[in-house]
Amino acid sequence: MLWAGDHLELRGALGPSALTIGSFDGFHLGHQLLLRTVRAEAQRRRLAPGLVTFDPHPARTLAPAFSPPLIMPTGRRREAIARAGLEWALLQRFGLDFAAMPPERFAAEVLAASLAARLVVVGDDFTFGRDRAAGVSELAAFGAALGFEVLAVPRLAVQGMIASSTRIRAFLMQGSPEAAAVLLGRPFTLFGPVVAGAGRGRRLGYPTANLACDAELRPASGVYACRAWSPGWPAARLAVANLGRNPTFGPGPWTAEPHVLDWDGDLRGQQLALALVVRLREERTFSSPGELSAQIAEDVELARALAASWPACPAPAPMDGIVLDNMPSSQR
Repeated sequence: MLWAGDHLELRGALGPSALTIGSFDGFHLGHQLLLRTVRAEAQRRRLAPGLVTFDPHPARTLAPAFSPPLIMPTGRRREAIARAGLEWALLQRFGLDFAAMPPERFAAEVLAASLAARLVVVGDDFTFGRDRAAGVSELAAFGAALGFEVLAVPRLAVQGMIASSTRIRAFLMQGSPEAAAVLLGRPFTLFGPVVAGAGRGRRLGYPTANLACDAELRPASGVYACRAWSPGWPAARLAVANLGRNPTFGPGPWTAEPHVLDWDGDLRGQQLALALVVRLREERTFSSPGELSAQIAEDVELARALAASWPACPAPAPMDGIVLDNMPSSQR
């Protein structure tokens, strides 16, 4: 797969192409629809399918004080792109100079000249150029003059909800991972190495892994029933995780601490993926460690009862961009 960090690096390197454009934070079902469309149309028209996204997220450059937390960090987004069935990808460096590019210049210099676009697939709410001044109709007019067609894909509604990164963030920050999963097409998943913790869970009879999460987005504090994966496991294991500040012993910094059921191995130093399936309860302050231990026992039994109806899930979803063996896709 051909990668670039600036459109000029691809000038002259691509044959006629079909591409889609967006921030693709989270690769939700709406994003996946754009990817399926560009792949299918590229095959039908014998074009090279590709994707244009931005690094950093445009909001980080244009309004850093109001930039939302990312659903998916850049490394995982890149890994998800690598699994998307495309031939090339542009992770365009998004600075103030690029943000100031007029719409007509973006169409001519980036899409037509650098990317050899013959088909551009976008959502029907797509905007571009300085101050997001142009939309689909302007893009189609530029394309007619520059030699590319524009295909606008209607925004995807799932169970009456438009799939959007903004809505997914809101659901997660409200403690509704089930609703977020409807739009993502999979549970929201935290990922990172397991590091040494305080050891309180083991003393309570429920040893926990202290997960050094890679995600900026912190779901609402509470106790969650989860799926967990680690290298060498043949399938997911059930876990109960506390997300928050452990107010009974603190409060301390925000942490993600899963207790993996029916597992007594040492996960320190291992990569762990943790998919949030359902929030069992809010995070609470308990009067004693014994009271907390009794509540954890209830949480575990509730998680077991709920998980009895979950379908089998051998591995994290490809669009999560998680590689448990930590090997780059180019070397696998």
